[in-house]
Amino acid sequence: MEGKKTKIAIIGGGNMGGAITMALSKKEEYEVFLYERTMEKAKALLGECPITLLSSISEAVDMDCVIIALKPQNLPSFYHKLQPLAPKLFISICAGVDLETLKNNLGCKDVVRFMPNIGAKVGKSVTAVAADSTLREELLDLSLDIAASFGDAFLLDESLFSAFIGISGSAIAFVFDFMHNLAMAGVREGIPYNKALSIVSGTLESAAMLQKATGKGAIELETMVCSPRGTTIEGIKALTDGGFASIVQDAVDATVRKSEEMTRNTK
Repeated sequence: MEGKKTKIAIIGGGNMGGAITMALSKKEEYEVFLYERTMEKAKALLGECPITLLSSISEAVDMDCVIIALKPQNLPSFYHKLQPLAPKLFISICAGVDLETLKNNLGCKDVVRFMPNIGAKVGKSVTAVAADSTLREELLDLSLDIAASFGDAFLLDESLFSAFIGISGSAIAFVFDFMHNLAMAGVREGIPYNKALSIVSGTLESAAMLQKATGKGAIELETMVCSPRGTTIEGIKALTDGGFASIVQDAVDATVRKSEEMTRNTK
């Protein structure tokens, strides 16, 4: 029927599940249901967005899509509750749980994995989407539309998910750490912390927007800022001498190794 809304149930209203709930509830094409066993969290979300609260997981039956937003370590104890739901599509945001494991335990062949980041809270997540080649095109399109509802969506082979976590899912925390340390450097030079942090935040936003708008490589933009014998090249040299590139790559590598370990442990 034309105009019929897509019914989406979200299982778990924590940081990420709550952010996705809020984002999807703003879209006219979706009817959003939420199961969250912590009533305080559930009522807080109900107060902020037009959703229907579910008193049990079993009430999420006959949905077009069920989004599993549970902690990976808790997921095994929920499989028996999720199996009977039999939606047209399951979407999991559980880190480290691969498609094969999900399909086997959910008893469903139509399963998609998302790997969003916390930017979903402001509709600016960067989300990786993985699906088997057997997934019907209309379900893949639905998955991408859902992911795009709270930011940018990138269709990736599942084998690249750990790498994605390293440069986005976990890396957003690296950016926050970089922001803090830049702001603290500003404090050392006399700028109050809150003002320094606002300056740093605006600078990072302007850098990202410039790169997107121009499509230029990061190194090309970096060299544009570096004048001969200028201030910027001195700072870049200090970063190089301090092993900045190696530290960044080591941080990503550590994240990737941990993600791969988590995946092995969930099989």
